[in-house]
Amino acid sequence: MAEPAKEEAEGVADGLIEASYCTAVEDFFSPAARDVIGRYLASFLYQLIITPTELVYSAKHLKRLNDAGRVLMNVVDKVATLQARRKNENAGKRIKDLHDLVGKLTRKLWDEDKEKPVPTIKPEAFADAVARMPEAERAYGGGRLLSEYLSQFKVWKDKIAALVRLLELCRGKDAFALVEPQLAETLKSEPALDQLLGIPECLEPRCRDLIDLWKGTWQARDTADAVVEKLNALILSGEAPSLKPAVEFALLRALAGKTVLRSAEPDREMVAVFDLFRALWQGQSLIGGARTLAMLEKRQSRVVTKEAITDLLRERKVLADRLHYLMGLSALAVGGANRATLKTFIDHYFADRDFVPRIVGGQEPPVPKMQTLTQLHHAIKASWLADGDKAAHMAQVEAAQADLMRRSRLFEQIEKKGGGPAQKVLTLLDLHRKGSFLEGGNTDTVKRIVQAYMQDPQFLSEYLGGSEGEERGRKIQLLSRTLATLGIAWAVSGV
Repeated sequence: MAEPAKEEAEGVADGLIEASYCTAVEDFFSPAARDVIGRYLASFLYQLIITPTELVYSAKHLKRLNDAGRVLMNVVDKVATLQARRKNENAGKRIKDLHDLVGKLTRKLWDEDKEKPVPTIKPEAFADAVARMPEAERAYGGGRLLSEYLSQFKVWKDKIAALVRLLELCRGKDAFALVEPQLAETLKSEPALDQLLGIPECLEPRCRDLIDLWKGTWQARDTADAVVEKLNALILSGEAPSLKPAVEFALLRALAGKTVLRSAEPDREMVAVFDLFRALWQGQSLIGGARTLAMLEKRQSRVVTKEAITDLLRERKVLADRLHYLMGLSALAVGGANRATLKTFIDHYFADRDFVPRIVGGQEPPVPKMQTLTQLHHAIKASWLADGDKAAHMAQVEAAQADLMRRSRLFEQIEKKGGGPAQKVLTLLDLHRKGSFLEGGNTDTVKRIVQAYMQDPQFLSEYLGGSEGEERGRKIQLLSRTLATLGIAWAVSGV
C-alpha cells in the first residue's frame, strides 16, 4: 500500500489527523475520518472502484479490506501513530484502541446486514426512502442504502453518471446532502479522472482540465465523457459545494507528484510551470493558496539547478544572446528559491569588470547585437531584481550599446552608403523601429542625426519623389507619425 506523497502527508497533518480522531464507531462516518481513509487506502479503494463512504457503510467492502493481508493493519498503525503524536498520547495504546474500533465497526455492519439487510432500490425511489426514515437515522440509513445501490457499478464513469443522475433526482430534498459528498469523493480518484477526462500524454493537460473544472469553465471535447459537462455545470452553479474542494484536492495531488508537466527539457518545463502558475490565478487569489505556490516552486526547482542552467547557457555562444536568454528564464521563475538560483548567474555576468568589451566583442554583425542589447535592457527593467541592481545593470547595457555603436561606426557607415538625406533618415528610423537603440543617450544621438539630415534642402523633395495630392499627404502623415516615435515633431505647410 503506497503512502501519501510528502506534500499530501503534510496536508493530512494540517488539522485533519486531529479532526479524524475516532473514539466511537459513529466517528468513522465523519467527513474528516472518510477523508483520511480516502488518502491512506487510495490503492485499495481504486482497486474495488469504491469511495471511502461506500467502504465505511458496507459490511462486504470492509470484509474485503480485512481479507487484504496487512493492508488494514498497516494503515491503522500509521494513522494511530500520527494521532497519538498530535495528542501526545501513548502510541501503542492508541493503535490498540483504533484496531478495536475498526473491529466494532465491522461487527456492527455485519450484524445489521443479517438482521436488517439493505434493500435494493431504484434511483427514483431513493429520496423518498430517505425521507421516510426517522431524522436521526437518515445519515446512517441513507449511507447504507446509497452504498448498496452504488455497489452494482464496476466502472468509475458509470458510477459517477449514476451519482449525477441521483443528485438531480434528489435536488431540493434531504437526500441531496447524502449523495453530493459521495460524488465529490469520486472526483478524488485518479482512475476515475482518467475515465472522465482521458489519459493525458503528460501531466499538464490533466492539471489544466482540473483548473478549468474548478473555475467552472471546462469546455467539452470528444475525448472526455459527456458527464463532465454536468459536473462543470454543478461546480459553476455552486449547488454542489463539495465538488470544488474535491477537484482542488486532485489538482494539488497532481502538482505534488514528480511526473513532468510538459517535458524533461529544463527550459520547456520551466515555461510549463510558469504557464500553469498563471492559469491557477482566479482574480487576486491563487487556487490552493500558499500550498500551491510551494508545490510549483519545488516542482520548478527540479529543473532550475546550477548544472541545468549552465548547460542551457552554454548552448548560446554569443554573450549578449546568453544574457538575454538568462533574463528570459528569470522571468519564468516561480518562488524565491528559483529566483535566487538564477540571480547567481545574473550577478556573475554583470560583476565582470570587462563586461562591456566582452559583450560587444566577437564577429557578429553589430545591428542584431544592438537589438539584443535593447531587448536585454527591457528585460532587466521589467524584472523582479531590486531597483539598485536594475539601475546598475541597465547602465552597463547602455554603455555596451553606446560602445558598440562607436566600434561599428554605424553612423559613418550609413553616411557612406548611397542615397540622399531622405534615404538615410528612413534607414535610421527603420533601425529605431526595430529596437536598435536604447532610450536615453543613444536615442538622443540618433535623434540629432535625423534632424540634421532633415535640414538638408533636398530631404523633402527626395522623400516625396514628386508625389502630389492624396499620395503626398499620406506620405507626409506616415513620416510624421514615425518621427513622433523618436520624439521629433514634424509638419509640412499645406498638409
